[in-house]
Amino acid sequence: MKLVACLLAALLASSGNGYGYRLEGASWPSGSVLVVQLSLGNANRTLLDGNTSWNAAVAPVITMWNQQMGRIQTAAVMDSSAPVSSGDHINSTGFSVTAFGQSFGSSTTAVTMYRFVSGTMTETDTVFNLALTYDSYRGPLQFGSNGVAIVDIRRVFLHELGHGLGLGHPDSSGQQVDAIMNALVSDRAVLAADDIAGVQSLYGAPAAPPPPTTSGSRLANISTRLRVGVGDSVLIGGFIISGTVAKQVIFRATGPSLAGAGIAGALADPTLEVRDSTGALIASNDNWQTSAQASQIASSGLAPTNSLESAIIATLAPGSYTAIVQGRNSSTGVGLVEGYEIGTEAAKLANIATRGRVGTGDDVLIGGIIISGSTSKSVLIRAIGPSLANYINGALLDPVLELRNSSGSVVATSDNWNTSSQYSQIVASGLAPADSRESAIAATLSPGSYTAIVNGAANTTGVALVEVYDLDP
Repeated sequence: MKLVACLLAALLASSGNGYGYRLEGASWPSGSVLVVQLSLGNANRTLLDGNTSWNAAVAPVITMWNQQMGRIQTAAVMDSSAPVSSGDHINSTGFSVTAFGQSFGSSTTAVTMYRFVSGTMTETDTVFNLALTYDSYRGPLQFGSNGVAIVDIRRVFLHELGHGLGLGHPDSSGQQVDAIMNALVSDRAVLAADDIAGVQSLYGAPAAPPPPTTSGSRLANISTRLRVGVGDSVLIGGFIISGTVAKQVIFRATGPSLAGAGIAGALADPTLEVRDSTGALIASNDNWQTSAQASQIASSGLAPTNSLESAIIATLAPGSYTAIVQGRNSSTGVGLVEGYEIGTEAAKLANIATRGRVGTGDDVLIGGIIISGSTSKSVLIRAIGPSLANYINGALLDPVLELRNSSGSVVATSDNWNTSSQYSQIVASGLAPADSRESAIAATLSPGSYTAIVNGAANTTGVALVEVYDLDP
């Protein structure tokens, strides 16, 4: 067992290779997932970085270390109720008036205690000094009106988790080192080269990502917006992942942020489920900031802008999946379901098929497509309604389809696909709609963003399906 405070640390090993990092002498076995219970609670105010939860403020630290390690990873349990107690084989984090029964030093921000057997880590626990005032922010240290530095809890936890991984204080021997692992808190708020070299000496570097596919373009994002109802009128996004390897995707369900874009009647509190082709639940989320994936979602750069919105990151094997958006407590309103690629795997998002009730005005069915890369991509877009009547009540009997570019200009329109000038091309794709009243557009699109809009002819309403297929190999 060992206790490490920011100002007091014994050095068990040095790098001996030009870096200043120090090792504590114990490490986690290869293949471990170090699960940390975050029990810091709510801040009861808005912090400088916009967070209102201490757990959410420190959660990005998990990803910051994960991105630099190969043989182990860390994970967080958000808003855990686990007490901070050493010796219970639970890796815990919380506030305390004592450092595991001992007094905190007057300037000690936090203390980490870890346990090990024959050099193998078995537990790590961190307590923050409850006598201090904390905040969360980025960049250089900020100071209060009394001239005392405002303690940034995020950079402190970044340091403390480094202890939990097996790193010591490089500056305790008196040498000057630029590192988050220095005993004294400084302007550094992210990992330095010295920190990375130290953790990689223990666990190796992460494997290089597989090379991107040779295709010059791909569907990087597919999304659909419509009014979310109940029963058959919930928003259901169907996604197909093609290829031979798994694909990492982030799914989002947004509603409140649409109000800021001028959408009337936005869904106030969307919930999200992801299910496989058998209907089995893969993951669910309501309010992304309380998710165990909050730090991973934030690090993706694709976190929803409202805390009531939902997000799920999943690594999915090739196959078909559905993302289901509903309103909490059966509430209704305009919602958006999205799927984004966040990996460079050879697999790709090949299709989205989203079903929901088509209304008028802001309540039409809108499918968004982003094509990334440097070359054009061939797609087939369909608007399906009558074919749904065999198993859905209130199907839209005559859907009309428009395709628009990012400036809002109409690229193509379709009403009744079998009278289209693209009839032969649509048939040749093997994806012709089953009913002549349904619509289809074949298009070769340059990289950029597009929207597919489904209305009912003569302002009719009903349940419809909009689909986007990637026709390129």
